[in-house]
Amino acid sequence: MLQNDKIPIVVGVTGHRNIVDEDKPAIKTQIAKSLKEIQNLCKNGKKGGENTPIIMLNAFAQGADMLCAEAAFELGIEVYAVLPCKEEKYKQSFDLHQSTLKKVGITSGQEYEDALAKDEADKKRLDEYLLRVRSRGGRIIYSPDIEKNKAWIKKTIDIDDESYEYRQLGIYIAEHSHVLIALWDGKPPQGQYGCGTVEVIKFALEHKFLDKDKLFRPGMINDSAVIWIKSRRQGDGAEADINKKWLISNLADDEGESYADYSLLDNPPIFLKDIILKTVKYNAEKVDIPQDEIKLWETADGLDEYRKNLRRHYSKADTLSYAKNQTKYNIFILFLAIIGTIVAGTFLIYDDASLPYMIFPCTIAIGAILFLTVFGNRKAYHKKYIEYRAFAEALRIQFYTSMCLTESAVTNICDLYAWSQKVEMVWIEKAVQALEIISNFENLKINTSKVIDVWIGNNKDPEGQLRYHNKKKAHNNKKAQLFKNLSKCFQIATVVVYFVIFIFEVVACLLRACDICWFWEGSFIAQVSWRNFAAIVLGTATVGSLLASSYWGKLSYDRKADDNEKMSKFYASACARWNEVKNHSMEIERFVKEIAREEIVENGIWCSYVNENGLEINI
Repeated sequence: MLQNDKIPIVVGVTGHRNIVDEDKPAIKTQIAKSLKEIQNLCKNGKKGGENTPIIMLNAFAQGADMLCAEAAFELGIEVYAVLPCKEEKYKQSFDLHQSTLKKVGITSGQEYEDALAKDEADKKRLDEYLLRVRSRGGRIIYSPDIEKNKAWIKKTIDIDDESYEYRQLGIYIAEHSHVLIALWDGKPPQGQYGCGTVEVIKFALEHKFLDKDKLFRPGMINDSAVIWIKSRRQGDGAEADINKKWLISNLADDEGESYADYSLLDNPPIFLKDIILKTVKYNAEKVDIPQDEIKLWETADGLDEYRKNLRRHYSKADTLSYAKNQTKYNIFILFLAIIGTIVAGTFLIYDDASLPYMIFPCTIAIGAILFLTVFGNRKAYHKKYIEYRAFAEALRIQFYTSMCLTESAVTNICDLYAWSQKVEMVWIEKAVQALEIISNFENLKINTSKVIDVWIGNNKDPEGQLRYHNKKKAHNNKKAQLFKNLSKCFQIATVVVYFVIFIFEVVACLLRACDICWFWEGSFIAQVSWRNFAAIVLGTATVGSLLASSYWGKLSYDRKADDNEKMSKFYASACARWNEVKNHSMEIERFVKEIAREEIVENGIWCSYVNENGLEINI
């Protein structure tokens, strides 16, 4: 049974129903190799750590689907059923063997009876597989109408209801999978808007399906890959050529041999490895959060498993972002700034005071900077702070939209990212989809006005976004003013020291004209002249500003306060707008999705500019 505190890697399945029987053992071997390859990518490198779970989405159709299910069962991989319709109706489509004979005119006799028996056996296997799914705590998912274009498509091409349902099934599996295993003969589709194996491949790699407005979606080109196992169909006269290749979009960043609209690779693409690695690292993070401290909603009572999972992972990602990574990142920045100031100060003493031994602490300080920079970047505190913050925000927005909308209206919130932002958020997009897979969604009876108040209003507990941004605006303005004052102090100190030196030099020139030797011309301490001492003091006052520019300047309090101001105004206007639309059911869905879009885009912008503040220092 899958653990709810893990984000799974999802493997979808598509393929021909009428695969040549004698090829099946070799094909099954390739399926097993492919699944083992994915299992290896999902291993936790830490000793004793748990591996990231894998879920297979399988329609259990005759032929390819059942072959993939068998391989997954033998490897201990959890399999979830995704069906196009209710089970009894679905069984009526299990006529592969008899329909094959009908095509050549055989409708009776022993051969036909044997075909009927094979189809009946497959129906029993379907029952067995579904029972296995249920007994292991898995899910049976009935694919929703994703395109919502049934009438339009039926007008455009000759497609029946069953084929339309299979098309939605293929879209669902392709969209929710990190990897799609395709048992395909390599031949192109026979027409447009179909529901076959090659169409499902296109759904996965190109996202070429219609939305409810009959427009093609601008899908990602680096969010999933296909394992193509070449498979013959019954009646194919070609010799068996069973081999495995990875298929990716030609627009992705990987190089490979070209095939049709795709690139062929021998190994998993780099972007897929990165998605899986980030998921594995997230799952390996240990965060102990008591149930009563999980955020987003007052209590989990009355919530379904889907919302509970969103809350659970939000609290984990939020803790990982701030407590586990931002705090450490800030400490590194502070130490780098202090040590950078020490480097500049000790070098001034070495140079202006002519004290050779000062080069040693200066060198040690430079070594410390290099060590901290390399170590901090290797630990990726700053990167993980941003990524986990983005993940937490996506989960927060997903949670509140799911509380306000019905299941049919809720979509993956990451679809609302701008294109340039999506490229950086792929693992988050797939993680949100995976959470949709592993838990049931129920249409809850919750007062939407209460949800809106907790989400965007001036609510105290949990804190609404309007109150949050007002509070953070005051905090960041205070911090910004503090460090502006500190910078001014360094500037004033620098100017004062400079004019003191200037006055001393003027006085020294006048006294020298009168042939008077003033103390300014001699040594102040040991062999250090007054001029050298003055240069050290002036340099130290100037170098002091490095602390503000390298540490506090990195935190961009002015920019944060400005963002808080903008978002405060947005949420204030949103609250006013809600009072206008809350009694109009047709407007509520549009309002909720508009709030969600603004939030997710704003978070993407925040990630972009905060990402520039990595661990570095300029001396």
